[in-house]
Amino acid sequence: MRQPDVSALANASRELLSQGDPVGAERVLSPVFNQLKLDPSVLHLMGLIKQAQNQLEAAERHFRAAIAYSFSQGEYYNDLGVVLQARGAYDEAAKVFRAALALMPGAPIVRVNLVQCLIARGDYAEAEAEARGFIASRPGPDGWSLLAQVQRSMERHEDALASAATALNLAPQERNLRFNHAVALERVGRVKEALEQYQRLALKQIDTPDLALAYARALYADNQKQEAENVLQQSVLQFATVTALHNHLARMRALRGEGPNAAASMEAEILRRPGDIGLRMACADALHRAEQPNKALRVLEEALAVAPDTPALLTAYGVVLEELNRPKEGLAALRRALALTREKRLGQRNLLSTLLRAGEPEEALRLAQGLRKDDPHEQYLIACEATALRLLNDPGYRALYDYERLVRSYEIPAPRGFFTAENFNASLADTLRLQHRAAHPLDQALHNGTQTPRNLLAFEEPNLRAYIGAVDIAIRDYIGRLSSDDPMGARRSDRYRFNALWSVRLSDGGFQHNHVHDRGWISSAYYVALTPAAQTRDNRAGWLKLGEPNRAPANCGPEALVEPKVGTLILFPSYMWHGVVAFAGAERLSLSFDVTPA
Repeated sequence: MRQPDVSALANASRELLSQGDPVGAERVLSPVFNQLKLDPSVLHLMGLIKQAQNQLEAAERHFRAAIAYSFSQGEYYNDLGVVLQARGAYDEAAKVFRAALALMPGAPIVRVNLVQCLIARGDYAEAEAEARGFIASRPGPDGWSLLAQVQRSMERHEDALASAATALNLAPQERNLRFNHAVALERVGRVKEALEQYQRLALKQIDTPDLALAYARALYADNQKQEAENVLQQSVLQFATVTALHNHLARMRALRGEGPNAAASMEAEILRRPGDIGLRMACADALHRAEQPNKALRVLEEALAVAPDTPALLTAYGVVLEELNRPKEGLAALRRALALTREKRLGQRNLLSTLLRAGEPEEALRLAQGLRKDDPHEQYLIACEATALRLLNDPGYRALYDYERLVRSYEIPAPRGFFTAENFNASLADTLRLQHRAAHPLDQALHNGTQTPRNLLAFEEPNLRAYIGAVDIAIRDYIGRLSSDDPMGARRSDRYRFNALWSVRLSDGGFQHNHVHDRGWISSAYYVALTPAAQTRDNRAGWLKLGEPNRAPANCGPEALVEPKVGTLILFPSYMWHGVVAFAGAERLSLSFDVTPA
C-alpha cells in the first residue's frame, strides 16, 4: 500500500474516533499500524483508541512510545498522565502532568488535570495551591470552579459553594458553571435548590453524562424513582460508552427488585463493545451488588476468556468464587492476580479474606503482619491478623478483641442549653431525620435503611455541635483507660480529632453488614431514637454485634452483642468487626463517628 493511502487510513481512523467509534477506529488503523508505528502521531492515536476502550495498559504503552519519538509534544504527556491517574499511579501522573505544563504553560486542561490528580492522591494542600495559582495567573471562572472542586474534596462544602457562586457570577450563562453550582448546593444539603437547577438545565438539554448522572441521582434521592430511571434509560442510549450511567441504572433496577435483569443495558452494551474490559467489570460488579453472584461469575468468566491476564478481572473472579463458598478456587485466581500485578501490596491485601476462608490462617497471619510493617495502623490489617489468631486459637487474639476492656458504654448527659437528655435526643433526632429524607442510598450496602451521604462534621447545626461537645468526656475517659501494649494504646495521645460523623436510620428488616473502619482508631455508635416492634422473633433485633468478620470463616460468629439504648454511646476499636442484627420496628436512628489521634 502506498504511503498516501496508509496516511488516509490513519486519518479515517482518527475521524471514527472523534465520532465516538473506537472499535471502528482500531479496525481501520490496525492493518497499517506496523507501517506507521514510527510516527508519534499514529502511536498517540492508537493510545487514544485503547484508552477509549478502557484498555489502559495498552494505552499507556502507546503513549510512552509516542513520547519516546517526540519529546516536545505536551499533549502526549498530558494524555499519558490521564491514563496513569486512571491506573492509580498518582505520583508518576503528577510528574507527567508537570512536564506537560512546562511544555504547554497556557493550556488550562493540563492545570485542571494536575489538580484533579493531586486531589486523587489526597494532596489537598498542593491541589489548593495549584488552583489558587491558576486563579492568580488566569483570573476568571475556570480557576474558581477548579478551586471549588478542591474544596469539595476537602469537605469544605460552604467554601466550595462560595467559590462555585463566584465562578457563576463571572459567567452566569455558562452551563458547566450552573451545573457545578448545583452540585455545590447539593453538597451543603440544599437538595431541593440543586434539583431545581438540574431540572432547568435538563429541560433545555441533557448534554453531558455528568448532568445525566447528577440529575438522575437527585431525582432518586427525592423519591422520584421512576423519573430517575427514565433519565438514565435515555442517557445510556445517548452516552453509551459512559459506564457510570449503566452502573447507576443497574443499581436502581436492582433496588427495585429486577435481580438478574438489573444489568440488562450493560449486557447489551457488552455485545456492542466486547473488548471493553472495564464495562465487563462494571457489569459483574452491578450483578454482584444485586446479589446475583452466579451471573456475575459468568460475566467474569466471559471477560477472562477475552483478557485472561487482567489482574482486576482475576481479583473480582476470586472474590465472587469465595462468596459462592469456593474459597480454594478463589485463592488460585487471587494468587494469579498477585503474580501479574504491579500493585503487590494491594494484591497481597486482597488475599487475606480468602486465605482465612480457605483454611490458611498461618499464611494470612504472616501476610497481615508483614503488611502492617509499612502501615501499622491500617485497621483492616489488624482485623485480619486478629481473625487469623482466632482461627489458630492463639491467646494473642484476646489482647486485640478484649470486649470487656475495649468496648465501653457511656450515658451522655444533656448538653448545656437542654433541660434533659430526652429533650436533647428528641431535638437531635429531628435534625437527623431531615438528613434522611432521601431514598435508599445508591452507593451504600445498607438494607432497608439510609446513611447520611455527607460528612456531618461540615454541617454547622447547633444540635450536632452540642453532641460533639457532649461526648468529649466519654472519649477522653476511653483513651485514658487504654493500655500502651496493644495497637489501641500504642496510639494514645492527649489530643484527638474527629475523622467523620454520620447517621444511619434503619427501618423494619434493616441491617448493616459486618465491617471495620479502615482509617479510624476509635469508632462509635450513639442511639438517638428507637421504635422497636412490640414482639419480634429475635429478641436481639437491632443489636450491635461484634467480632464476626465479613464473609466469616467457619466458627467465627459474633462474640458480643450490645443492646441499643437511647442516649447511650458505645466506643470500640475501629479494627473490631461490627455490624447490626436485622432490626424489627419503625425506626432505629443512630449517630456515629471515628476519632484518630491528633
